[in-house]
Amino acid sequence: MRRFFITFGLLALTAYVLATVPLVQQHVMVYVNQSISYLAGSIVRAFGGEVVVRGEVLVVPGFAMRIVDMCNGVEATLLLWAALLAYPAAWSYKLKGLLIGFLAVHLVNILRVISLLYLGVYDDDWFDRAHRYVWDVIMIIDILLVFLAWLWLMPARRTDEATA
Repeated sequence: MRRFFITFGLLALTAYVLATVPLVQQHVMVYVNQSISYLAGSIVRAFGGEVVVRGEVLVVPGFAMRIVDMCNGVEATLLLWAALLAYPAAWSYKLKGLLIGFLAVHLVNILRVISLLYLGVYDDDWFDRAHRYVWDVIMIIDILLVFLAWLWLMPARRTDEATA
């Protein structure tokens, strides 16, 4: 257990430091934020909503919202990935977890962005509460549930006794 927590801490810290490097911010995170805006805007339009996407900004009648770092799902993904990579498991299983975890975190984050966009139109106070508290907790629960499901579905390790 100690090895897991030390490895997890080091991986998480390294990932967060790398994510905040100015070169990464300028050449990666900007495009991640714009992609999230574009995807969220496309989904809103697909369901008949009126939205304009300008880079990292989503604009609906009466409200505009910018996708920024710490609200783009990257940090949540990095935290989950650190846990998956730190846990002793076969690399093939880790890779499946990384992919499924990425999709799970970003699916919830897109839902978060869209819900906050519409909540911002109706009530600034509720937008702030949902943004600062409700969705942060939901993202943490998402990470935890994906990690626990990954652990639960992990194939049992074979021992020499079991194969003999």
